[in-house]
Order: sequence, then structure tokens, then C-alpha cells
Amino acid sequence: MSNLTETFIREIEHSLIGEHFFLEDFIIKTVDYTNFVGLDIQYIYLPQYKFEGRIFKDQGKFHAEFIPGKVTLTVKKENLSKYEFLSAIREWLTNTYSEMTRTPIERKVKKHDEILKSWQEKIHSMGEEGDHFFTKEEGEALRKKLNELEDLLKNEIIENQENKQLQKRDLDKLQNEVNTLREHSKVLSKKNWFLSFSVRLFNWIKRNPDMTRRVAGFSRELLPDEVKNIVSQEALDQLLPPSNLEIAAGSENEL
Repeated sequence: MSNLTETFIREIEHSLIGEHFFLEDFIIKTVDYTNFVGLDIQYIYLPQYKFEGRIFKDQGKFHAEFIPGKVTLTVKKENLSKYEFLSAIREWLTNTYSEMTRTPIERKVKKHDEILKSWQEKIHSMGEEGDHFFTKEEGEALRKKLNELEDLLKNEIIENQENKQLQKRDLDKLQNEVNTLREHSKVLSKKNWFLSFSVRLFNWIKRNPDMTRRVAGFSRELLPDEVKNIVSQEALDQLLPPSNLEIAAGSENEL
């Protein structure tokens, strides 16, 4: 039997109930020691997220240590009042929910980096053809395809960005990036141009996920055949950030 009053236990339980959590989401354990009562709370579905407290019997003070924090993974708080101790539990819950909902997104970003690196490694392995420069005809055809891609992306920005100031910023940035690709087609080898294009396409995807989701497949079709075969549609799809529905589904799968 815990050396804690039923009133204080109810206060702890009340602190664990909120918009996103039920009391049944947690395992709560108390252990009596000579000078304090240890309180361990663990989030059932992600057991690495836990709260450990010490409730001192004679000194009327509380210590708390929990994972996760807002900035550091582990947070320690000492010499707390009862009110501060219960507030620390609620702070832990806020951090837990924030980390829990961010996890699928951060995992997706890491996956993006891995795919882009793999993509670029394949481009590096193109062989002698990759070291050649575009012929005049190839360069003209490539720049024509870039014009088509630019028009498509511009239309998407105009249709989906209602803020005129932000719209102009996005359009100017896009124009500068496509202009760079046009110039690169004249001075870079094929391999290096494809690397330059991959970085810019990747940033378009990260910067405007909803827009790029609709044009990513078309972007791949603008690539020359030798690169189109390297960059699979499946890999390109994996580069796309998750939609809101995918994020929600990912969060549910975590539980």
C-alpha cells in the first residue's frame, strides 16, 4: 500500500486526464522508501516516454524527472512544491503529445534524406555517358522541358497561394531556380546537371508538398530516359512528404 493519501493520488490521476489522454493510457506505480515515495508513470504505447517522481515524506518537497522535454530529451526538476510537481506532470504530457505527433514526420524526413542520397549515388554511377556534356540538340530539348515544368509549377503556385506577397516570393524563387538549371545545362556535364536538378526537385517537394505531390510524376517524365530509369516512380513517391491523412494514420500506428 502506498504511503500517499487517496486525495493526492486522485490529484495525480486528474493531472493525467486531458484532451489527448485517458487515465487508462498509463501505468502508474508507487514504491515506498525510507525517506520518500517513488512515483513511476509510463505511457503504455510508447514506454520510452516516462515520468519519475520522488515525494519526500518529511521535507514537504518533490523531485521530478521525465522524458521527453521541450528541448532536451530528459528533464530534471528538484525542490518542487506540490503544485509545481503536478504542473510538471502536465508539462510531460504536453511534451509527450508533441513528440508523438512529430515522430511520423521526422521519420519521413530522414527517409527523404536516405532516398535522395541513394538517388544521387545512382546518378554518380552513370558511367562515361554521365561525364559527357549535353549536345546542342539535347540542351534545347532539356530547356524546353524545363519551360514546361516551370509553367506547370507557376500555375500551381498561382492557384494555391492566395497571399499575393508570398505568391510573388514563391514565383521569383522558382524562376531563379529554373534559370539556374537552364544555365547549368550549358556548362555542367550530364551527371552534374542531374545532381543539380535532384537537389532543386527535392527542395520543391519539401517547400511545397501539396503542390509537388501533383506534379512530381510529371517532373520525372521530363527527365531523359537514362536518368528516368535510375529514378523510379516509387522512389520519387517516397520523397513526397506525408499528407495530413498519412500523418494521422502514422500517429495511430504508433499507438
